[in-house]
Amino acid sequence: LIVLLILTCLGMARLQLWRADTRGERFEREQAALVSIPIKLSAHQREREKLLDRAATVRGSWIPEKTLFLDNKIYRSRVGYHVLTPLQLLNSKAVVLVNRGWIAAPRLRSELPTISSQTGDVEIDGVTRSFETRTFELQKTPPQGAVWQHVREADYRQISGLDVLPVLLLQTGANGDGLIRDWGSPDNPATRHFGYAAMWLVFAFMAAAYGLLAWRKK
Repeated sequence: LIVLLILTCLGMARLQLWRADTRGERFEREQAALVSIPIKLSAHQREREKLLDRAATVRGSWIPEKTLFLDNKIYRSRVGYHVLTPLQLLNSKAVVLVNRGWIAAPRLRSELPTISSQTGDVEIDGVTRSFETRTFELQKTPPQGAVWQHVREADYRQISGLDVLPVLLLQTGANGDGLIRDWGSPDNPATRHFGYAAMWLVFAFMAAAYGLLAWRKK
């Protein structure tokens, strides 16, 4: 039993080290994207891996009637939404789904926030991110209405009927729409996972010490 416990703790430590490596690498790519020369998104760009985690700029017009509200987004202990609006690319039917930022939820959950969208052609700066891929749900139900719990590319493409690019664009900068665009902590998440790995190693050491003491008492 002691040996099994030690092996389990070592396995968990190795898992945390793997997560530190993968999340740390992604964090470095995301930070590099913020200062890199932006790419210009176009309807011809469909290779997800070449678009992902890049600074980007796009020109087009908002489709405000298709705005979505991504639910249960907390900002400084306040409940709210992320506001996602498709932007139709200039001279094209293709769109990119733009996460425009956070807004507080109204007092009544039956109400939705009022979002202002500039008319005509606009130019948006941001960084590209992936659609949601794996999410834990007890029962998968298709999204309905304007409030969604998750935004997956396949669901969005099917329900919206739009020709959407394979990445989201997190808008950066301010344009007077009242939305908060604070896209996360500058701290590297790898540090937290290194701490978890150290904790599991301590547990493995404690289990080994206990097993040794129990063996000597026999």
